[in-house]
Amino acid sequence: MAKKETKEKSYNIKVPVYTTTMLDQTVGLFENVSYNDMIQMIKGKLLKFSTPISSSNRNKTKQTVINGITCHDIAIEDVPALLLQISAFNTNMYDGYFEANEKIQITKDNKIGSDTNYVLLYPRIKGLSAETYTCYFLLLVYEDPTKDNGEVCRLAKIVVNKILEIPIQNIKLPMIFDELKDISTIPELQIKYRSISEAENDVDVKYREYLCTQKLEKKKDRIFKNMPRETMVELLADKTDDEDYQQKDTRIVIGKKEYRIKRELVNEASEELKETAEKIFNATSAITQTELDTKVHNPDFIVEKLSAVLTNYLSNE
Repeated sequence: MAKKETKEKSYNIKVPVYTTTMLDQTVGLFENVSYNDMIQMIKGKLLKFSTPISSSNRNKTKQTVINGITCHDIAIEDVPALLLQISAFNTNMYDGYFEANEKIQITKDNKIGSDTNYVLLYPRIKGLSAETYTCYFLLLVYEDPTKDNGEVCRLAKIVVNKILEIPIQNIKLPMIFDELKDISTIPELQIKYRSISEAENDVDVKYREYLCTQKLEKKKDRIFKNMPRETMVELLADKTDDEDYQQKDTRIVIGKKEYRIKRELVNEASEELKETAEKIFNATSAITQTELDTKVHNPDFIVEKLSAVLTNYLSNE
């Protein structure tokens, strides 16, 4: 009997697609703006980037530092675009170790990083005249299997916020409802509540003198399937449960498109709330073990993968 061939293992490259904020025509742009003008504007901002940018992880000691960005000029169907290669490292870590021939303890001054974080910036110009057009970029993030989930997305957002100064577009809840007005049924709705508060002192008296702190974490996750749109609108307008939690994360998932709404209490004393929302197109691309071993960080291979996702996105836009 012939020996059965072993199927080669495959992995998924995740490619979330974001939309940046609309560009102000007075900032580096002018009438009859071109794709090249938009690309040159980005290059100008990157040329000014010389000092490493540090970003803290909320309530964590670890810091993420972006210390270099290499810019690759590419073209996708005659439209100029930029493939950004981001070099970044984590530092200020108080625990952990690295082991090769010997075990090396990690200290807070050590750096653990990667030079292969890729993001594609694709310019978009919409409108019929100089008075009515809008300009923005599509941001395609290359989350390859060698990275932790969301790792490259976080770096991409630091770059567009702090270096390029064109952050991911924040949208309002009414805009989401307007975009979904022609959809009768929402395939999936996720709502996650989180809260941390001081816990009541319920420790036995003989242990109480040793107690330093005591926190109570409260969480609740809800997943709804195939909910009528009108019911979803009604549910999201209902704030009954919100008062008991400090954070509420909502995800509306429709095929590859996802809307994320984050609501959090930023000042408990004044009951100040912050609500942000963003729209994401979630795509994936399969990769074989051989491609992972030989091509996964090759710029030409990355452009090929991202171009296919971009074509799919534009056809569904």
